[in-house]
Amino acid sequence: MRSSVFTLILVLSCMLVFGNTDKKDKRYFPGGIISLNNDTIQASILLENITKMQNEVKFIDAGGKKKSFKPPMINGFFLETEGGKMIFESRNDINLSAFPSRKGNFYYRISNDVIPLYYYVTTRMENTGIESEMVEVKNYLFRMNLRWHLFTKENYKDCAKLFEDNRALVRDIENDQYEFDQFPEIIHRYVVSMQSQNN
Repeated sequence: MRSSVFTLILVLSCMLVFGNTDKKDKRYFPGGIISLNNDTIQASILLENITKMQNEVKFIDAGGKKKSFKPPMINGFFLETEGGKMIFESRNDINLSAFPSRKGNFYYRISNDVIPLYYYVTTRMENTGIESEMVEVKNYLFRMNLRWHLFTKENYKDCAKLFEDNRALVRDIENDQYEFDQFPEIIHRYVVSMQSQNN
């Protein structure tokens, strides 16, 4: 799970550095569009900055035509990379900002366990002395107890409150055994403990 997020970040970083070379082929990955009635349509998906992919998917269809879809038009899309399959779901039930999009966004689904985990990047203006600049904020989200829970680098340790029934995991979180980028491992460990209790 963690490697999928790192693969996404690595691929996107490489695109920013090498994006001007051989654009035609290397930026498109085999994948598919998931229609509103859950049919899968094969396509070559354009891999670009994740904040752009969260708002729109650009692709080349089987006939070689370039097209794009916004979140309300499809259920999602996926692409196959060296690190594995990456799935983006269209969702309009998550609000991450004061002015959320009514049409929803595409969310990168890291795992589909008992507690599905999603990754999403927001932006915010940050002062850097005299000037201000737009910075990206990484978010992990999951749904538990009929609520969406959002965690960033600043508050990820707060997840320990939700996992009180796993004392060992809570202790490791509080004792800095996990960093923010290891959040998928925290969720996976909790899911495994849930499943072992139910068996």
